[in-house]
Amino acid sequence: MLKRTGLLLLLALTLFSCKKDKPFVPNYANGLPGLWAQLGDFAGIGRVRSFGFTIGHKGYVIGGNGDSGFNQLGLYDFWEYDPKIDKWTRKADYPGQASEYIRGFIINNKAYLGSGYGKRVADPGNNVLQNNDFWEYDPATDKWNRRADFAGGGRENVIAFAINGIGYMGLGTNNTYDVNYKDIWKYEPITDKWTRVADYPGMGSFGLIAFAVNGSGYAGLGGASPDVAAKDFWAYEPVSDKWNRKADFTGAARAFSGSFVIGNDGYAGMGSKTSGTADDWYKYSSANNAWSKITNLPGIARYDMVSFAIDGVGYIGTGNPGLLKDFWKYTPRETN
Repeated sequence: MLKRTGLLLLLALTLFSCKKDKPFVPNYANGLPGLWAQLGDFAGIGRVRSFGFTIGHKGYVIGGNGDSGFNQLGLYDFWEYDPKIDKWTRKADYPGQASEYIRGFIINNKAYLGSGYGKRVADPGNNVLQNNDFWEYDPATDKWNRRADFAGGGRENVIAFAINGIGYMGLGTNNTYDVNYKDIWKYEPITDKWTRVADYPGMGSFGLIAFAVNGSGYAGLGGASPDVAAKDFWAYEPVSDKWNRKADFTGAARAFSGSFVIGNDGYAGMGSKTSGTADDWYKYSSANNAWSKITNLPGIARYDMVSFAIDGVGYIGTGNPGLLKDFWKYTPRETN
């Protein structure tokens, strides 16, 4: 654990460290579009390397590490966020093995999650803490059901997104962060089966951003062993099973950033870069294949955060440095 945590810290320091009829009034602090506002703190303890996602009109945060430095406190708690009342409610704990870097996708209002780092139930003689178990969560019943293990094998820091009822998961790395996985697998919930599809051709293997817009999956940025910090960006087309190169990210190369989707646009920001922790945010227009700068978050610059969007509003919070638990929302225009 000491070796792994030290490596992660070294990587972070060296590789990366509405009213529609009313016009938006820019944030005059920097004259750029978008408005950030601080919400109530996340209700659980401060944490890093958790996972955030959206089902319907609610946001969710699961797992993570509740300790810092060379210590590790695996967290399996699961929280639901209601933006209408700015309130968190604890739900059924995650039953899987991993606590950190759990990843997954949403299909038909159910979450499909798995992989990651940690051992909830220790296996005698097993010191490999990467996992391939995979689970389905139904918010209507607040219950978890075991599904077919991820076919790519145990790993952490994967990417995941869903397109037209099919989930996609892959990339990632091993415990010592010296393996660069490039494989991508699709998951069909009806048959509960995994099938390998076209490998990711980009530079990064872990700490990438990934999301889906208009029937295409997008992935990019991230890190790779031994000393890669990437800013290339790619789109996956499921019909042709091909990746197409898109416009490079216009900010500094980085990993462990936050990202979410509003409308047809992806948003990405902060993260670990070569010179420390990034504080800037950008919007990607899928229609124009172009990146543009948006307003900086006025809070602490961070990486290893959670991020998601609900009904046209982006949300980010928790993360490094330290064990943050503050939460923020981003609106691309005024909504008062």
